[in-house]
Amino acid sequence: MRRAAAGLVLMSAGLASWGVTPSGEPPVTTAPGPPVVAPTETPRPEDKTLVAALDVEQGDGKDRVSLYRDGTLVLVRTYLGVRTVKKRVLSEVEVDVIRRVAAEALRVDVPEYRIDVLGATKPRRFRIEVGRDGDLPKVFVVDELARVPLALGRTRGALEELLGRFDESSAEHWQRWDPAAVKAGDVLVRRDDGQRYRVVRDDAFVRSLELLEADRGLQRLVVLREELPKLFLPPGPDASEESRR
Repeated sequence: MRRAAAGLVLMSAGLASWGVTPSGEPPVTTAPGPPVVAPTETPRPEDKTLVAALDVEQGDGKDRVSLYRDGTLVLVRTYLGVRTVKKRVLSEVEVDVIRRVAAEALRVDVPEYRIDVLGATKPRRFRIEVGRDGDLPKVFVVDELARVPLALGRTRGALEELLGRFDESSAEHWQRWDPAAVKAGDVLVRRDDGQRYRVVRDDAFVRSLELLEADRGLQRLVVLREELPKLFLPPGPDASEESRR
């Protein structure tokens, strides 16, 4: 019995050396496959169709910020005849938010909103352009303190927020805070001028919030939630309007 077992072991070893298994089937070998390549993100096609633009004029200076459908955001700053150009790229989500907000302004019929100011002081003047398919942009001219329809005020606020993204001097010093808990009714203080804004709409679907100037009620802003820390100071424990009543 031991001799038979030993002979079987030797026979198996001999067959294996010839590349044959005892069952008569060739051994299974694993060939190295091609390296796994992670999928690359497909770049967005270039589309310089205007979504919306904002011109701000005051004194000898003029700023123009323009947003295009491919996400290109351009700032042209002119002062005393000297032009500087800066560019950034927005995500598809951000472009979609601005497109939907600006589309509401297309329903506004009156193109100009002016105010009379005593003295030589001239108010800041805004020129808003909203892109239209197959047509020239629709243009609105608005003085800073003039009352405007809600849809146009929201568009101006959204474009002013885009203009504020090029303010590198303040961006270097702002402290990050978590905006996840900000809700409708909260009051936030803007960093650059100390103005108070109340959150009047919290849109959970597109991550944007609508804020109304708390004291005068003249200006509206549409801001993505993650951009709040860059533009506003962190809310205090009594930030809610209801908590102060």
